Amino acid sequence: MDTAVRLVGVDQAHLALIDRLEKTLYGVASSGHHHPEALHLRCSLSASPAARDALRSRRPVAIDKARRDPRVNRVARGLLGIEGAAYMPLLSGGQSFGLLILVTLRPHRWTAEEMILARHIASFGSVALGNRRLLTQLAETERRLRSLVEHIPAIVYTCEVHPPYTTLYVSPQTETMLGYSPREWTRGTGFFMKIIHPDDLGKVIDLTEENARTRGFSTTEYRLLDRQGEVRWFRDEAVLMRDPAGEPVAWHGVMVEITGLKRMEQETIARPATMPGRRSSTDPPPA
Repeated sequence: MDTAVRLVGVDQAHLALIDRLEKTLYGVASSGHHHPEALHLRCSLSASPAARDALRSRRPVAIDKARRDPRVNRVARGLLGIEGAAYMPLLSGGQSFGLLILVTLRPHRWTAEEMILARHIASFGSVALGNRRLLTQLAETERRLRSLVEHIPAIVYTCEVHPPYTTLYVSPQTETMLGYSPREWTRGTGFFMKIIHPDDLGKVIDLTEENARTRGFSTTEYRLLDRQGEVRWFRDEAVLMRDPAGEPVAWHGVMVEITGLKRMEQETIARPATMPGRRSSTDPPPA
């Protein structure tokens, strides 16, 4: 904004965006000698023909004498002391989402050189604001994703590719499901190796290493010991993440508890099968 004021030689420069309904123009940044309320100024596009035309046509609109020009918003003209104005559309993907508004406090005849320079500055402003909007959207997406990850009934994790599979991130469900806090997982190396059932450790390592070399994803079932020493069964689905050069950098996985399912399977195996029409040795003799 300061660059626009200095290079073009105007008194004020304002960045304004349109709302989602495309009915209101509101200020987000200002520079130069302007009223302190400029940042809070909201103007209806229906009362701002010059701004509306620049947005719709995606072409600059220049006004040399703004004092009695009906195309300039009356409220903005009075508050900012507008005598000359140039409305430069901010474009993204071929669509206009706001304006760079250059203001002079005296009538001003806009030269072709000034308009070309102002258009370049508007282009830079469009990129900067577009990046800001993108980062804001990414931050909101990350917040929603983290909320989802931290509320699903499973443990989500990221760990190193090879043993001892040092944990880089683990979701809070580990504390409610196993009794271990995320900090316990991540503050040292090899925590997973300490809580996996010893009889399952070799099988898990062999299978995970093979999947890292071949498929790039892994499905394993194993037992973990919770804080009380109780055995808990988990099904682990993991995907191997790679860097731009294709080198493995981490496993991203989800652990779902299947203890109840395993108990049902064991009970089914332990229960003697009885064929239809055949009497079991434990059945009472027929009357």
